[in-house]
Amino acid sequence: MTALFTPSSPALMRPPAAAGAAVAHPDLRPAENHSLKQGAWFAGLSPELRQSILSRARVRHVSRGTLLVRRGNHASDWVGVASGALRLGTDLSDGRSFTLDLLGPGDWYGDIELCDGGISSLEMRAHVDSTLLMVCKHDLHSLIQGSPELHRALLQLDCRRLRHMLRRMEELQTAPLAQRVAMQLQRLLRQFGRATALGERIDVALPQSDLASLLCASRQRINGVLRAMQALGIVTTSHARITVLNLKRLDALAHGVEVLAMPSLGR
Repeated sequence: MTALFTPSSPALMRPPAAAGAAVAHPDLRPAENHSLKQGAWFAGLSPELRQSILSRARVRHVSRGTLLVRRGNHASDWVGVASGALRLGTDLSDGRSFTLDLLGPGDWYGDIELCDGGISSLEMRAHVDSTLLMVCKHDLHSLIQGSPELHRALLQLDCRRLRHMLRRMEELQTAPLAQRVAMQLQRLLRQFGRATALGERIDVALPQSDLASLLCASRQRINGVLRAMQALGIVTTSHARITVLNLKRLDALAHGVEVLAMPSLGR
């Protein structure tokens, strides 16, 4: 994984992207290429490396509910989300589901299992109809061996994931439910937010049961928090879509500056 560039490295066999040339995958729609490039991690790579990754990626369209990786199995692909959303979690034996996180446009996942040869600790399933980029294990290894930049970038990506998970664990243990809901809505806005005439809409279907799974809470408690936020004019919900009407008050809730008076909800 720490090999230096060599003249025969696969990443160098392809011509580098010309200065100012658009970095894109020919089989993606313009909006999907744009969303992919808006991902903070992917956008931070050099144009040459981004094009090398895209040149090795195949496009796959999946419908809602498609199982991509089963927990306990070996993963075969590094996955980038061009549109839609993927759910990381697992289905429990009692019929409930646990959702650790949602991946949105611009997110990449699966490199750890491909690099260390271990089995997948989570299930990956399409949360909605999605368009994905799939880079097979062999091609990912070739890219890493031929690019010290990608080697460093993947380490940074995994460190970012670890910090994110540690923050989530801290929130779960220390923050009241209403504050955790506000913080989760902010995260979802960063991933799936779209400006509308009413406000900032989370542009992915998110039933209260899914939000409850993300926050390790019951659907009834999530319903109570959202109803309280609606009464205050902070959010509105319709057909499993949440629109934030007042970003400043949502931020105040997320930072604990404003507190919902709902002692019966607990955490």
